[in-house]
Amino acid sequence: MAKNVLIIVEGKKTEPRLFEQLNKCFFRSNLTIYCLETNIYSLYVKLKECEFNANITDLLIEIHPDKEEILKQSFTYTYLFFDCDPHHPKKEDNRSIKEIVLDNFEKLSELVSYFIDETDPTIGKLYINYPMMESYRDCDDFFDKSYESTAININDIVKYKSLVHKKKLAGYNINKYTTSNFESLILQNLYKLNKISSNKWAKPSYDQYLKMVDSINILNKEKEFVEKYNLIQVLNTALLLVTDYYGNRNYFYDKLDENDLNSK
Repeated sequence: MAKNVLIIVEGKKTEPRLFEQLNKCFFRSNLTIYCLETNIYSLYVKLKECEFNANITDLLIEIHPDKEEILKQSFTYTYLFFDCDPHHPKKEDNRSIKEIVLDNFEKLSELVSYFIDETDPTIGKLYINYPMMESYRDCDDFFDKSYESTAININDIVKYKSLVHKKKLAGYNINKYTTSNFESLILQNLYKLNKISSNKWAKPSYDQYLKMVDSINILNKEKEFVEKYNLIQVLNTALLLVTDYYGNRNYFYDKLDENDLNSK
Protein backbone atom coordinates (compact mmCIF):
# COMPACT_ATOMS: atom_id res chain seq x y z
CA MET A 1 0.00 0.00 0.00
CA ALA A 2 1.05 3.63 -0.47
CA LYS A 3 3.26 5.25 2.14
CA ASN A 4 0.65 7.71 3.48
CA VAL A 5 -2.89 6.49 4.04
CA LEU A 6 -5.68 8.30 5.86
CA ILE A 7 -8.16 6.09 7.70
CA ILE A 8 -11.26 7.91 8.96
CA VAL A 9 -13.20 5.95 11.56
CA GLU A 10 -16.00 6.37 14.02
CA GLY A 11 -14.64 5.18 17.37
CA LYS A 12 -11.42 5.64 19.34
CA LYS A 13 -10.84 2.03 20.45
CA THR A 14 -12.11 -0.83 18.30
CA GLU A 15 -11.35 0.66 14.88
CA PRO A 16 -7.79 1.90 15.50
CA ARG A 17 -6.76 -1.40 17.08
CA LEU A 18 -8.15 -3.35 14.12
CA PHE A 19 -6.44 -1.24 11.47
CA GLU A 20 -3.15 -1.11 13.31
CA GLN A 21 -3.04 -4.91 13.40
CA LEU A 22 -4.17 -5.20 9.76
CA ASN A 23 -1.38 -2.82 8.86
CA LYS A 24 1.19 -4.98 10.65
CA CYS A 25 -0.03 -8.12 8.89
CA PHE A 26 -0.66 -6.81 5.38
CA PHE A 27 0.15 -3.22 4.47
CA ARG A 28 3.08 -1.97 6.58
CA SER A 29 2.22 1.58 5.58
CA ASN A 30 2.23 4.92 7.31
CA LEU A 31 -1.36 5.03 8.53
CA THR A 32 -2.96 8.14 9.93
CA ILE A 33 -6.10 7.16 11.83
CA TYR A 34 -8.58 9.97 12.42
CA CYS A 35 -11.45 9.29 14.86
CA LEU A 36 -14.61 11.29 14.15
CA GLU A 37 -16.05 10.22 17.53
CA THR A 38 -19.62 10.31 16.25
CA ASN A 39 -21.74 8.27 13.87
CA ILE A 40 -22.02 8.44 10.09
CA TYR A 41 -25.33 10.29 10.29
CA SER A 42 -23.69 13.30 11.93
CA LEU A 43 -21.30 13.44 9.00
CA TYR A 44 -24.29 13.16 6.66
CA VAL A 45 -25.86 16.27 8.20
CA LYS A 46 -22.64 18.23 7.63
CA LEU A 47 -22.43 17.11 4.02
CA LYS A 48 -26.09 17.82 3.38
CA GLU A 49 -25.61 21.39 4.62
CA CYS A 50 -23.05 21.98 1.87
CA GLU A 51 -25.00 19.94 -0.71
CA PHE A 52 -22.31 17.24 -0.80
CA ASN A 53 -19.81 19.72 -2.17
CA ALA A 54 -16.97 19.70 0.33
CA ASN A 55 -13.39 18.62 0.77
CA ILE A 56 -13.64 15.84 3.35
CA THR A 57 -10.43 16.87 5.15
CA ASP A 58 -11.59 20.50 5.37
CA LEU A 59 -14.88 19.27 6.81
CA LEU A 60 -13.06 17.18 9.41
CA ILE A 61 -10.82 20.11 10.35
CA GLU A 62 -13.97 22.16 10.89
CA ILE A 63 -15.19 19.47 13.31
CA HIS A 64 -11.80 19.01 15.02
CA PRO A 65 -9.60 22.12 14.47
CA ASP A 66 -6.89 20.60 16.66
CA LYS A 67 -6.35 17.90 14.02
CA GLU A 68 -5.53 20.34 11.20
CA GLU A 69 -1.80 19.62 11.12
CA ILE A 70 -2.44 15.88 10.82
CA LEU A 71 -5.19 16.19 8.20
CA LYS A 72 -3.27 18.63 6.00
CA GLN A 73 -0.70 15.96 5.17
CA SER A 74 -0.53 14.60 1.64
CA PHE A 75 -2.37 11.27 1.43
CA THR A 76 -2.32 8.87 -1.49
CA TYR A 77 -5.33 6.89 -0.27
CA THR A 78 -8.25 8.04 1.89
CA TYR A 79 -10.72 5.56 3.39
CA LEU A 80 -13.74 5.98 5.63
CA PHE A 81 -15.05 3.12 7.80
CA PHE A 82 -18.34 3.52 9.63
CA ASP A 83 -21.12 1.52 11.22
CA CYS A 84 -24.47 1.10 9.55
CA ASP A 85 -25.89 1.44 13.07
CA PRO A 86 -29.32 2.81 12.07
CA HIS A 87 -29.78 4.37 15.48
CA HIS A 88 -32.91 4.56 17.52
CA PRO A 89 -35.13 7.63 17.62
CA LYS A 90 -35.04 10.61 19.92
CA LYS A 91 -37.92 10.89 22.35
CA GLU A 92 -39.89 13.22 20.09
CA ASP A 93 -39.63 10.89 17.08
CA ASN A 94 -42.87 8.91 16.78
CA ARG A 95 -41.81 6.82 13.79
CA SER A 96 -41.39 3.06 14.08
CA ILE A 97 -37.91 1.61 14.31
CA LYS A 98 -38.34 0.17 10.83
CA GLU A 99 -39.24 3.58 9.39
CA ILE A 100 -36.17 5.11 11.04
CA VAL A 101 -33.88 2.33 9.82
CA LEU A 102 -35.13 2.59 6.23
CA ASP A 103 -34.81 6.37 6.32
CA ASN A 104 -31.22 5.99 7.48
CA PHE A 105 -30.58 3.51 4.68
CA GLU A 106 -31.58 6.26 2.25
CA LYS A 107 -28.96 8.50 3.86
CA LEU A 108 -26.38 5.73 3.59
CA SER A 109 -27.24 5.38 -0.09
CA GLU A 110 -26.34 9.03 -0.67
CA LEU A 111 -23.12 8.62 1.29
CA VAL A 112 -21.82 5.49 -0.45
CA SER A 113 -22.72 7.04 -3.83
CA TYR A 114 -20.58 10.06 -2.94
CA PHE A 115 -17.53 8.47 -1.29
CA ILE A 116 -16.34 6.31 -4.18
CA ASP A 117 -12.73 7.29 -4.88
CA GLU A 118 -9.98 6.41 -2.42
CA THR A 119 -7.38 8.09 -4.67
CA ASP A 120 -9.11 11.48 -4.42
CA PRO A 121 -8.04 13.00 -1.06
CA THR A 122 -11.00 15.39 -1.14
CA ILE A 123 -13.49 12.49 -1.20
CA GLY A 124 -12.21 9.03 -0.27
CA LYS A 125 -13.92 5.66 -0.32
CA LEU A 126 -16.53 4.64 2.24
CA TYR A 127 -16.98 1.17 3.75
CA ILE A 128 -20.10 0.46 5.83
CA ASN A 129 -20.06 -2.36 8.40
CA TYR A 130 -23.32 -4.14 9.20
CA PRO A 131 -24.50 -3.40 11.76
CA MET A 132 -21.19 -2.26 13.33
CA MET A 133 -17.42 -2.68 13.20
CA GLU A 134 -17.71 -5.33 15.94
CA SER A 135 -19.07 -7.66 13.25
CA TYR A 136 -15.47 -8.79 12.58
CA ARG A 137 -15.56 -10.78 15.85
CA ASP A 138 -19.21 -11.85 15.85
CA CYS A 139 -18.16 -15.49 15.70
CA ASP A 140 -16.72 -18.31 17.80
CA ASP A 141 -13.74 -19.04 15.55
CA PHE A 142 -11.74 -17.37 12.79
CA PHE A 143 -13.88 -19.24 10.29
CA ASP A 144 -17.24 -19.95 11.88
CA LYS A 145 -19.80 -21.67 9.66
CA SER A 146 -22.64 -20.35 11.80
CA TYR A 147 -21.75 -16.88 10.47
CA GLU A 148 -23.85 -17.86 7.45
CA SER A 149 -27.04 -17.15 9.40
CA THR A 150 -25.74 -14.51 11.80
CA ALA A 151 -28.11 -11.55 11.73
CA ILE A 152 -29.56 -9.00 14.14
CA ASN A 153 -33.18 -7.89 14.45
CA ILE A 154 -33.49 -4.14 13.97
CA ASN A 155 -35.16 -3.91 17.38
CA ASP A 156 -32.07 -5.45 19.01
CA ILE A 157 -29.34 -3.31 17.43
CA VAL A 158 -28.93 -1.38 20.67
CA LYS A 159 -27.85 -4.68 22.29
CA TYR A 160 -25.48 -5.74 19.50
CA LYS A 161 -22.18 -4.99 21.22
CA SER A 162 -23.18 -6.91 24.34
CA LEU A 163 -24.31 -9.86 22.22
CA VAL A 164 -21.01 -9.92 20.33
CA HIS A 165 -19.15 -9.77 23.63
CA LYS A 166 -20.50 -13.26 24.39
CA LYS A 167 -18.83 -14.77 21.32
CA LYS A 168 -15.56 -16.66 21.83
CA LEU A 169 -13.56 -14.50 19.43
CA ALA A 170 -14.51 -11.37 21.39
CA GLY A 171 -12.23 -12.56 24.18
CA TYR A 172 -9.20 -12.99 21.92
CA ASN A 173 -6.70 -10.10 21.95
CA ILE A 174 -6.63 -8.50 18.50
CA ASN A 175 -2.94 -7.70 18.94
CA LYS A 176 -2.36 -11.45 18.67
CA TYR A 177 -4.24 -11.88 15.37
CA THR A 178 -1.95 -13.37 12.74
CA THR A 179 -2.04 -12.95 8.97
CA SER A 180 -3.64 -16.39 8.77
CA ASN A 181 -6.28 -15.41 11.34
CA PHE A 182 -7.21 -12.38 9.29
CA GLU A 183 -7.29 -14.37 6.07
CA SER A 184 -9.80 -16.74 7.68
CA LEU A 185 -11.98 -13.82 8.78
CA ILE A 186 -11.74 -12.29 5.33
CA LEU A 187 -12.78 -15.58 3.73
CA GLN A 188 -15.68 -15.89 6.17
CA ASN A 189 -16.93 -12.47 5.11
CA LEU A 190 -16.48 -13.33 1.42
CA TYR A 191 -18.74 -16.33 2.01
CA LYS A 192 -21.24 -14.08 3.78
CA LEU A 193 -21.12 -11.50 1.01
CA ASN A 194 -21.99 -14.24 -1.45
CA LYS A 195 -24.76 -15.50 0.83
CA ILE A 196 -26.31 -12.03 1.01
CA SER A 197 -25.92 -11.43 -2.72
CA SER A 198 -26.83 -14.78 -4.23
CA ASN A 199 -27.85 -17.02 -1.31
CA LYS A 200 -24.74 -19.21 -1.70
CA TRP A 201 -22.49 -20.01 1.25
CA ALA A 202 -19.25 -20.24 -0.72
CA LYS A 203 -16.44 -18.04 -1.89
CA PRO A 204 -17.50 -16.15 -5.02
CA SER A 205 -15.19 -16.13 -8.01
CA TYR A 206 -13.05 -13.03 -8.24
CA ASP A 207 -15.17 -11.61 -11.06
CA GLN A 208 -18.32 -12.24 -9.01
CA TYR A 209 -16.70 -10.61 -6.00
CA LEU A 210 -15.96 -7.42 -7.92
CA LYS A 211 -19.67 -7.06 -8.66
CA MET A 212 -20.90 -8.08 -5.21
CA VAL A 213 -18.54 -5.85 -3.22
CA ASP A 214 -19.99 -2.68 -4.73
CA SER A 215 -21.21 -0.64 -1.75
CA ILE A 216 -24.58 0.12 -3.33
CA ASN A 217 -25.14 -3.57 -4.05
CA ILE A 218 -24.44 -4.50 -0.42
CA LEU A 219 -26.63 -1.68 0.89
CA ASN A 220 -29.55 -2.66 -1.34
CA LYS A 221 -29.29 -6.31 -0.32
CA GLU A 222 -29.23 -5.35 3.36
CA LYS A 223 -32.22 -3.07 2.79
CA GLU A 224 -34.17 -6.00 1.36
CA PHE A 225 -33.58 -8.01 4.54
CA VAL A 226 -34.83 -5.09 6.64
CA GLU A 227 -37.93 -4.66 4.49
CA LYS A 228 -38.82 -8.36 4.38
CA TYR A 229 -37.59 -9.73 7.70
CA ASN A 230 -36.64 -6.80 9.99
CA LEU A 231 -33.08 -8.16 9.93
CA ILE A 232 -29.63 -6.81 9.22
CA GLN A 233 -27.26 -9.49 8.03
CA VAL A 234 -23.95 -9.30 9.90
CA LEU A 235 -21.13 -8.41 7.52
CA ASN A 236 -17.76 -6.80 8.08
CA THR A 237 -16.63 -4.85 5.02
CA ALA A 238 -13.58 -3.29 6.71
CA LEU A 239 -11.75 -6.60 6.33
CA LEU A 240 -12.47 -6.50 2.59
CA LEU A 241 -10.06 -3.59 2.30
CA VAL A 242 -7.41 -6.31 2.08
CA THR A 243 -9.04 -8.07 -0.88
CA ASP A 244 -9.78 -4.73 -2.52
CA TYR A 245 -6.12 -3.77 -2.21
CA TYR A 246 -4.47 -7.06 -3.22
CA GLY A 247 -7.18 -8.22 -5.59
CA ASN A 248 -5.94 -11.34 -7.33
CA ARG A 249 -2.38 -10.06 -7.66
CA ASN A 250 -0.05 -13.06 -7.29
CA TYR A 251 -3.28 -15.10 -6.92
CA PHE A 252 -3.96 -13.60 -3.50
CA TYR A 253 -7.74 -13.93 -3.84
CA ASP A 254 -7.62 -17.41 -5.35
CA LYS A 255 -5.40 -18.64 -2.52
CA LEU A 256 -7.99 -17.75 0.12
CA ASP A 257 -9.28 -21.27 0.67
CA GLU A 258 -11.00 -22.69 3.74
CA ASN A 259 -9.13 -26.00 3.68
CA ASP A 260 -5.74 -24.35 3.20
CA LEU A 261 -6.35 -21.87 6.00
CA ASN A 262 -7.50 -24.57 8.39
CA SER A 263 -4.28 -26.48 7.78
CA LYS A 264 -2.06 -23.52 8.74
